[in-house]
Amino acid sequence: MKKALIMLLLMLAVLAAGAEVIDRIVAKVGTDVILLSDLQKQLSQMQSAKVLKPDTDPREVLVEMIEQRLMIQRAKDLNIKIDEARIKGNAERYLKQIKARYPSEQAFAADLRKSKLTESDLLKYYVDMLSESALTEQLVNKYISSKVKISDKEMMAFYTATKDTLAVKPVSWKLGMIMREVNAGNEADAQKLSEIQAILARLKAGEDFATLAAAESDCPSKEVGGDLGFFTAGMMVKPFEQAAFALKEGDISEIVKTQFGYHIIKMEEKRDKEIRVRHILKMVSATNADSLAERNLMDSIRQRFIAGESFASLAQAYSMDPETKNEGGVIGEFAESELPELFAIPIMQVPVGDISAVMENEGMLYLFIRLEELPPRIFSYEEVKEQIQQFLFQRKQMEEYNKWMSELKRESYVQIVL
Repeated sequence: MKKALIMLLLMLAVLAAGAEVIDRIVAKVGTDVILLSDLQKQLSQMQSAKVLKPDTDPREVLVEMIEQRLMIQRAKDLNIKIDEARIKGNAERYLKQIKARYPSEQAFAADLRKSKLTESDLLKYYVDMLSESALTEQLVNKYISSKVKISDKEMMAFYTATKDTLAVKPVSWKLGMIMREVNAGNEADAQKLSEIQAILARLKAGEDFATLAAAESDCPSKEVGGDLGFFTAGMMVKPFEQAAFALKEGDISEIVKTQFGYHIIKMEEKRDKEIRVRHILKMVSATNADSLAERNLMDSIRQRFIAGESFASLAQAYSMDPETKNEGGVIGEFAESELPELFAIPIMQVPVGDISAVMENEGMLYLFIRLEELPPRIFSYEEVKEQIQQFLFQRKQMEEYNKWMSELKRESYVQIVL
């Protein structure tokens, strides 16, 4: 075996140097053959595509080529189809990404010449690789993945047997949060309602909808007279959609309120399950006064905690995060590396049990507290259950793949000739 491998490497080196050698068969796969030049070309293409490791054994590449030939043969037998246009598009994108790694077109071309390849050769390599991958995926799903089942009992047994060897969860903290969103106040809302009412009056007086939309709407669709084009049910927010689908062609709605503000909708056209409408939007946005009022509220919540009130009761009363407010504001257990990246440093600067200053991001205000420090410990089953399932699935999948590939090799007659 060692002698054959050395001979193969020597022959590959001669081919790479461009010397004259007689090509030869290195493997037979059913009625197909793989030539030494095929193997050399595969290695060169892998090198140009930056996927060939320095210690790669050419024999391993040859085995992969054999298995891919078997896959392709079986896919042809089953008349499996792939999306060739999509694959070519992806191949062109990969080629572009490889070229972008070079300082210039000339450097890329020089590297290709060194490997005795053209750009077309490399593109073909990507097309072939992606085509084979698509075929393989379909075959694996059909013959392998569908057979692999992982039970809760297996996962628990694996956890019990290996939990002492798992990485230890480091020091972590039970983290609490109170979150508030800066919303428009009554004054801003009333102002926009007044504006949309005036627009509706002008429409009822006979003014053109598209012209008014272009002049008065706060939506980017104003550039096309408020035209939103065709859409089907489920594509718009519910209040808007309900009002729009209730209209007849040419009808104009009354004022409709959504999370974005106030709308007036005109039905332009109905086509099967699609409708085309125009709309005028007066967007209701929070003012500086609204933002200041919300920040003052958060500051008062913070001071009440410092004065002795329970964080849990304050979170239940004031947090606007529906998933955690009823849990006393507890959002989970976090190690330092797991803290929300944007807030990690200020959270860690506040001692355990103390509350942070008010933090703001994209119209949201936050208060954080490390409620309790938890010592290092072994991960619980629930914490690693998903990873265990993935690991066992991949392991079983590989076992099934090896069995299936052995069957294919027996059925197709495979011979390595070195």
